[in-house]
Amino acid sequence: MSYDITPSQEQALLRLLGKVMEVMRDDRPLHADDPAFGTLESAKFFKPGEAGKTYSFRNNAFPDATVDLSTWTDPLDYSDDRTRVSAVPAYFHLRFQHPPSRVNRRLLEQRLDLADYWIGADGIREDGNDIGHSLPPFTREHRYRYRANAGEHGRFPVNVEFFFVDSAPDDPTGKIWLTQITIHRDYPYLTPAMRKKKREEQNQKKRQTYGYMNLCTGTPCPETGVWEGWTDSGSTDVMEFARGQIFDAVRSVSLEQGGSCPMVVGRWFWLCSTSEKSGTVWKGIELQG
Repeated sequence: MSYDITPSQEQALLRLLGKVMEVMRDDRPLHADDPAFGTLESAKFFKPGEAGKTYSFRNNAFPDATVDLSTWTDPLDYSDDRTRVSAVPAYFHLRFQHPPSRVNRRLLEQRLDLADYWIGADGIREDGNDIGHSLPPFTREHRYRYRANAGEHGRFPVNVEFFFVDSAPDDPTGKIWLTQITIHRDYPYLTPAMRKKKREEQNQKKRQTYGYMNLCTGTPCPETGVWEGWTDSGSTDVMEFARGQIFDAVRSVSLEQGGSCPMVVGRWFWLCSTSEKSGTVWKGIELQG
C-alpha cells in the first residue's frame, strides 16, 4: 500500500530529518526523548563491551516506518581499551514499509543543505547526485547521494542518501515513492594497530608541546594524565596528576629500583592519558589503571 504524503506528514519528516542533521552535522547532543524523533521504543547495545547503541523510534506520522539512530564507540578516541570510550552519533536509517509518494526531493535537498556532489569510499569527489537505478531485481529503485554542506558548528563530514522507486513503465500516474533515507558521519576507519600509531603520535606531540612549558615541581598541571618525572639523573618517576593539581617533587632514585628515597625539585613530561595508563609500560614497569 502506498499513498500521497500529506502536508502534516511532510512537516513531520522535515522536523525529523532536521533534528538528525543537528546531531550528525552540528554535533548537538542526542536527546532520545526529543519528540521530533518520535517515541523511543528501544535502546540496545550492539557490540559487547562498547558504548554504541541503536535507538529505535516509533513516529506517529509514519507508524509503519523503521526509524533507527545508531551511536558508535568514538573512532577518534585512540584509547586501546574500548570499554572506556564514549559513544558518538554515527548512522541514521529511515525506511518506509508503505512508501509515500509526492515527496519533494528538491525540498529535502534545500532543507538539509546538501551539496551537488558526493564523496565515495575512496575519498574521491563525484559531481552530481543522481546515482541511477539499482541492479536487478531492484531496477526501479533510484538512488541519490550527497555530501552535506558543513554547518557553522559542524565537525564531521556527513553523507546523505535518498532511495526512491520510480513508477512502472505502464503506470499512467508516473508517481515516485520515497522508500529510504540514510544519514551517516564519514568517520575514518582505524584498525587497532592504526589507533596505536595515532596514540603514539598524539602522545609525542603533547610531550613536545608541554616540554616547552618547563613544567616543574610547584607548577599547575595543564591536563589530566600520567606524567613522567625527571631529575638531573634522568627519568626517575611516574605519577598521575589531575588538571590544575600542583606538580609534586620527583624521586631522586628511579622508581624501578624501588624503596624510599629523597624527593627533589624536578621537571614533569607528558606520558599518556589516564585511559591509556592500564597496560602502558614505563622502564619495564607495567602501569596499573
